[in-house]
Parts: sequence; C-alpha cells; structure tokens
Amino acid sequence: MRDKPVELLAYINGELLSGKGVQAASDTRLFEDGWIDSLSILKLIAFIELMTGREIPDEQVVMENFQSVNQIAHRFGLA
Repeated sequence: MRDKPVELLAYINGELLSGKGVQAASDTRLFEDGWIDSLSILKLIAFIELMTGREIPDEQVVMENFQSVNQIAHRFGLA
C-alpha cells in the first residue's frame, strides 16, 4: 500500500491535472502557480475527507492549508 502523501499526489496528477500536460511534485505551489482552480479544490477536499475518514471544517478551508501536497499532508494528518 502506498503512503498517503504519495496517494494524494497521484490523485492530484491523475485526476485534477489530467490532460493539462503537467505533473505536480510534493512541493509544487498548487494554487499560487495556478495548477488547481476553485472547482478542483472541491474535488480535492472530498478526496482528503475520504482518505482521512473525517470532514474538513469550513474554517480550515483556507489557501495556506492547501499550498502543496506537503502542506496538505501535514495539516490534515496524512504525513
């Protein structure tokens, strides 16, 4: 079984960035550099909730918590 940050990165590259001709790395600035848009964040949040088995409270849905795969993994207990 893959570790959770690797699984998260695979989801981002395979689902959210599919067909865009780019591949994110664990430290890629997902929003700052325009890799993921506001619609994609909803899919990403749903995937994180599925991985963790718990909902992400609205107050935690802020850009600083979703800067990169590393930041997401650290913030939401996937590291």
